[in-house]
Amino acid sequence: MKRLLALFLIVGFVSLLSAEIGWSGNIYPNSESFHISNENITVYYQIWKDGVTNLPGQGENISAKLFYKLSDEDQFVEIDMPYLGEVGNNDEYSVDISEIYFEEDDIINFYCEGFDASDSTYSYGTDQNNNGPFDADNPGIYYIGSPTAQDVTVTFQVNMSMVTQVTQVSVAGTFNDWTAGSDILQDPDMDNIYTGEILFPAGSNPNHEYKFVNGDQFEDQIDNRILEIDDSSSTQVLDVVYFNNLNPDDFLSQDVMVTFNVDVSDSASAGAVFDSLGINGNVVPLDWDFALLNNPLINSGNDIWTIDITFPEGSWIYLEFKFARNGNDWEADFGENHTVTLDDSSPTMEVNCTYGEMGPVTDTEENTISPVNVRLNNFPNPFNPSTTINFSTTESTEDTELVIYNLKGQKIRQFPNLNNRSSIIWDGKDKNNKPVSSGVYFYQLKTGEQQITKKMMLLK
Repeated sequence: MKRLLALFLIVGFVSLLSAEIGWSGNIYPNSESFHISNENITVYYQIWKDGVTNLPGQGENISAKLFYKLSDEDQFVEIDMPYLGEVGNNDEYSVDISEIYFEEDDIINFYCEGFDASDSTYSYGTDQNNNGPFDADNPGIYYIGSPTAQDVTVTFQVNMSMVTQVTQVSVAGTFNDWTAGSDILQDPDMDNIYTGEILFPAGSNPNHEYKFVNGDQFEDQIDNRILEIDDSSSTQVLDVVYFNNLNPDDFLSQDVMVTFNVDVSDSASAGAVFDSLGINGNVVPLDWDFALLNNPLINSGNDIWTIDITFPEGSWIYLEFKFARNGNDWEADFGENHTVTLDDSSPTMEVNCTYGEMGPVTDTEENTISPVNVRLNNFPNPFNPSTTINFSTTESTEDTELVIYNLKGQKIRQFPNLNNRSSIIWDGKDKNNKPVSSGVYFYQLKTGEQQITKKMMLLK
């Protein structure tokens, strides 16, 4: 297991925090992971309490339990999680879900509970992907499948050309206990593409998580990579990927000045007061400090606020941004942002959006149009594995298309020329017919000069 450390910034009220569990999480394996029917599932869980778990040994008055059940059962099985050791300032606990409890095609619900006997308080943890916190009403999920039917040799490939200093390149994951340097990759052609083979014998778990490692530095800008072993063949060659997914195509090749125009008329009409408006985001020179108003917009009239921002050469092109009204993050919920892909085919770009309408935007004025004569929804939502997207418009649908985007604003699937249809079924797959991961997606209907965007969630 690759153990993660939780970092905490203690900003006062230390005496209050020391009286209760401050945090629990890093549950591993992550929710929605796959396991096989002939192996125990070893569950790990970490707890932090200021002034307690950072001391040697198990934190005083701290304990942990694992709750699990089959998805069609009513009652959870409750077992104590023995103290395993220290991970930084956290105490780690671990216990097995025995293989005799489940079989192929079962679904296991689970959650971890921390208990502080000093004040009789409880804490419920998240997993290493920050899913959760899980509890009896919102449990995590483990899927049980069948092992591989034959030996499969998997070839791993990673492009290291975006890494400044390359040392020993290896791959680490659930298949080698996350051990850096255990499975070394080589670059015989001196083309910065490092490759290596790993044999997975018959009877192996076909589902694994992994990362590439440079020396002792794991990929730290992405979630764990997913390996699904295809045992229909004795060999499987994975696509070449960039270390940390740092594809040069994902960075600006020149400076780009972006003009942001945001329409606040709907919110202003509803009573919102705009004394000031700033823009915040994930790409420098933007930041997420809403109160400082580092990048203030100017009211250009007619409830349109505007600003020019220059993103320098080398900037990441996948921009997420949000507007701070009067120095506050009031536009939408945490994690709900506008998204756009910066276009370096020209040194200038214009982005138009509406305050409060989150999700993908474009570099045309069309994105601000959400006309009353266009209707769009999907059912079910959330969904798994497919959803029906329904739409209606007074325009002819011969030139209407539906586009699905991920949170980065990347186009996932496109349905052009709908030809008088009123619905389509999305099967949760991308343009290459590969299943996409769980998460939030946006679907955008474009017809003539009009378009409208809605949000949906895929849960696996």
